Amino acid sequence: MKRKNFQAGFTVTELLITMGLGLSIVGSILVGYLATYTSSMDTLAASKMNQDLNAVMNLMISEFRRAGYSGEANVASNPTLNSFNVQGSTALRVIDTMASNTVLAPAGDGTWTNGGAATQGSCILYAYDRDNDGTLDLDELNGFRLNGSTVEMRTAGVLASAGSCAAGTWAALTDPNFITVSALAFNLDNSECLNTREPDGIDNDSGGSPAIDNAEEADCYDAPMPVASSGNITVETRQIRITLTGNLQNDAFVQISLTQDVRVRNDLVRIR
Repeated sequence: MKRKNFQAGFTVTELLITMGLGLSIVGSILVGYLATYTSSMDTLAASKMNQDLNAVMNLMISEFRRAGYSGEANVASNPTLNSFNVQGSTALRVIDTMASNTVLAPAGDGTWTNGGAATQGSCILYAYDRDNDGTLDLDELNGFRLNGSTVEMRTAGVLASAGSCAAGTWAALTDPNFITVSALAFNLDNSECLNTREPDGIDNDSGGSPAIDNAEEADCYDAPMPVASSGNITVETRQIRITLTGNLQNDAFVQISLTQDVRVRNDLVRIR
C-alpha cells in the first residue's frame, strides 16, 4: 500500500500575522530613524544660527573699536580736527529706529536727548579711515541697523545725510528665511564725558557739594555746559552695549541672545 506525501506550510492566517509583525518592526525602525534625523537637523540648524549670530556680533565689535580713527596728519596733534569724528555727522551715534531716525546718544550739550532715559536704539552709525589715506570716502560711512527681522550693515553712505539711518547702501547680514532677529539694541549709557577745564577753582554750575569744582562740573553729561564756557575742550569715551537676539524662522522656541560691551578706542574730542 502506497503512502501519500503531504507538504507542510504556513496557513494564510500565519502569513498575515508574520507580515503584520514584520511591518510593525519596520515601522518602529522608521519612526526612530525619522526622530533621530529630525533631532539632528534641529541641532544643526541651531548650531548654524548660533554661528551666524556670533559672526555678526564679532563683526560689530571689530568695527566699533575702530570708529573715529583717522589717518589725517593733523589729528595726532589736534584731535578736534578729526573728519571721522564730527559730532552730528560722522561721529558714532545711536538712533532709535530707521523709521523715526531720532538720535538717542548724548546730545553733547550736557543733556540726554530723551530726558535722561535709557539711550537704546536699533541703529548705530559711525565712520573711520578704513584705507588710512586721511580722506573721508563714502564707503567709510558705515553702520548697523535692524530692518524688520534682518540685521543690515551700511556699506556706503551719503555725505549730505551721513547721520541718517535711512540713507546710503545697506547689505543684509542675516537671512530672514532662516533666522528671525527679534532684537538688535545699542546702548551708550556707560559712556562718559569729561570737561578738561576742571578743576578751575570756579563754581561753574552754581551749586552742588562742594560748590566749587564738584563732580557735576567736570561731567558734561550730568549738567548743561555753563553759558560762559566757550572754548572748553571735552573728551567723550564711548562704551557700547550690544544686544542681539534671534530665533529659527521655522521654530521660535530655538532662540539665542548675545550681549557684549565694546569700548570705542578713539575718544570724541570737541571744542565747545
